[in-house]
Amino acid sequence: MDAHLARMLTSSRQCRCCGATFAQLLSLACDRPDLCPEDMPQQDNSALLAERGDILTDDFCRLGDLHFLRCVLAVPLIGSDNEEFILGTWASVSAEDFIDYLDLFDMQEGESLGNRPAWLSNAIPPGVSEPVAGMLHMRPLGQYPEMKISETGHPLYPLQKNGAELEELFELLYSYGHDVASLVYDA
Repeated sequence: MDAHLARMLTSSRQCRCCGATFAQLLSLACDRPDLCPEDMPQQDNSALLAERGDILTDDFCRLGDLHFLRCVLAVPLIGSDNEEFILGTWASVSAEDFIDYLDLFDMQEGESLGNRPAWLSNAIPPGVSEPVAGMLHMRPLGQYPEMKISETGHPLYPLQKNGAELEELFELLYSYGHDVASLVYDA
């Protein structure tokens, strides 16, 4: 394993940009779909059943006729032993898939839904603003569904398929304002 990657996976660091301390490889998480207004407050999941209209929770978002689920997008790390870089993202799904997943969410039985078509609802990498087709792979034990990009021309497709070098991850993190590479190479 690359010495820099080993250090990223085993040592504690503080990001110079945001001040956050990380004990493992920094992963990114989006707190809402890109279409969701920044001033919309997050509510408890129970609000989905109690309220009509637009709503954002930790796990679900409903905006007009659009429905979103929190998911993860994994990128294997080249040169590691099955380590992955995890992107916490949102996926747009059909109203039917949204309701089916919501019905099974508390029972942690989402994997019984199998795979469902979805659209990546966050601009990853930054500047890629068009929705990207993918497939949600439902996972067991209450784990978030995993988004697999289907569009071969999207920058995430080869990263998911082939894995990413550490430098590629540093570039992605840097594009979101995290200068983690300088922490590793300066240490």
